[in-house]
Amino acid sequence: MVKNIRPLKAKLDSAAWLNAIRNQQGSDYQNRIPEATQANLRETVEGLWNWTAGRNQVQDALVEQLAMVVYRNTLWSNPLTEFKMGTLEEGETIEEVMVGLIEAIDYDNDRDELEKEIFGDAPLEVQSRFHKRNRKDRYKFTLNIPGLRTALIGNQLGSFVNGVMTAPQTSDQWDEYLLMMRVIAEMDIASDQGFFTVNVPDVSEQGSDSADSRFLLRRLREFRNTLPFISRTYNLAGMPVAATPDELVLLTTAKADAAMDVEALAAAFNIEKAQVNSKKIVLPAEHFGIDGVQAVLTTNKFFVVADNLITTTSQFNPAKLTTNYWLHHWQTISASPFAPVIMFNSLRESTVISETLTPTTDIGAFTFTDAAGTVEATALKRGTLYDVLVEGVTTPVGGVSALDLDIEGKTSPFTYITNNGDIYIGPDEASELITIIATAPNGYTESTTRGVKGPQIIPIGGALTIQEDVDNDGLEEVIPEAPTFASNTITIPNVAGVQYKDGATNLVNGAQLVITADKTITAAARAGKELKAGAPASWPFVYVA
Repeated sequence: MVKNIRPLKAKLDSAAWLNAIRNQQGSDYQNRIPEATQANLRETVEGLWNWTAGRNQVQDALVEQLAMVVYRNTLWSNPLTEFKMGTLEEGETIEEVMVGLIEAIDYDNDRDELEKEIFGDAPLEVQSRFHKRNRKDRYKFTLNIPGLRTALIGNQLGSFVNGVMTAPQTSDQWDEYLLMMRVIAEMDIASDQGFFTVNVPDVSEQGSDSADSRFLLRRLREFRNTLPFISRTYNLAGMPVAATPDELVLLTTAKADAAMDVEALAAAFNIEKAQVNSKKIVLPAEHFGIDGVQAVLTTNKFFVVADNLITTTSQFNPAKLTTNYWLHHWQTISASPFAPVIMFNSLRESTVISETLTPTTDIGAFTFTDAAGTVEATALKRGTLYDVLVEGVTTPVGGVSALDLDIEGKTSPFTYITNNGDIYIGPDEASELITIIATAPNGYTESTTRGVKGPQIIPIGGALTIQEDVDNDGLEEVIPEAPTFASNTITIPNVAGVQYKDGATNLVNGAQLVITADKTITAAARAGKELKAGAPASWPFVYVA
């Protein structure tokens, strides 16, 4: 648990401090030592110094309480203190968790009925980082007892604190600041490509002009207006992150800030529009530890810094009448890989944003799975929705290859690719072969050709008619053709899937029957898909001499 510390505010008045300490002690102390006033201050201090136990209690209480006051009101304060998280009271590790976005799925009645959609997992994109305690420093200082006594009697406690106790506090603040600045350089080095970089002129040079400074200001404003939109580009973890304008912080070098103020702002016609409306902290360039840096635009969530322990311990030296004190400061000092960071640098090239991050060099096999989980290896069935699995292969491996699917060779408007990349074969699809094409962002394509099977629903006169398997032979029904008769010859059509018969006798498809003078064929008719002699009367075949 992280607890925020509020600075103690109290006047360094000897009587007030002695009474505050008195209220915290037991009855034995309160009976011996009266409430201090400006009138009896000397007598109260003398009584304390003659009572060793009471003197030690006052001395330790003064140091511990004053240490906290001075720590928050020291003569030199870490300018990055406001980005600290407070005190970590439990444990020594901070876990930082970032959850990504969820990809939308187009609503489709058929698609939602698939078992994969209902019972399949949809894990969230989650990354976490652990920040462990990595600082355990101590600062030793010696307190002279006669000096403290004189300061209390003379009501010079403030001067005593400034002269003796600010040294460890200022040392601690300075070290904390340097460690936090070092985190910036370490994060830049630890990542493969470093921070997202924008190349700008070196405005810190004496020869730079207002045009250079205005260019830097323009780029600062550009990215200040870009970071509020979700992007994976600007943080080291590659997570979808956005930053609100009130979170943005600009860390700039002293020379760059001076150049922008003097050169750019002075030359700008509209001063307000020329400014970058983000919190600005000006720091020496050498403290960044990065050559060529002009400024760093990030957020107040970049630093992950928490105090684990701030306390003082003591040891009395009876030979010298002094007390040695140690200020202990334990901390977690780190930075978040999820915070967007943009570095403006005069020595580095700008980071290139490519829409084709990794080229697709191959596309794997196509797999078509229906609602029952059956994988169709060859032909796709009419009136069926298939989940299409096909993946692109990138070079180097591991890149993003979003494939677009298309269909060639279809005849039905009901055969289409859904928004989810599934394929639906229309029930009236007349084609016996269709081709599915996968295209990568860089134009690389692969295709597969599949047969089309299953009963066909044929629209007739605005209505849909289904060809039924009336003879239950498991074959697709087709529309037969009538035999033709010319010059005393009957020609049997050759139609795949149709068997022509004369009564119980099968006729050979494509054969020609010559009608003799003593035989008359009265008709040829269809029963289901079979064509038989004898009916109906509308198909007479009469011998012609």
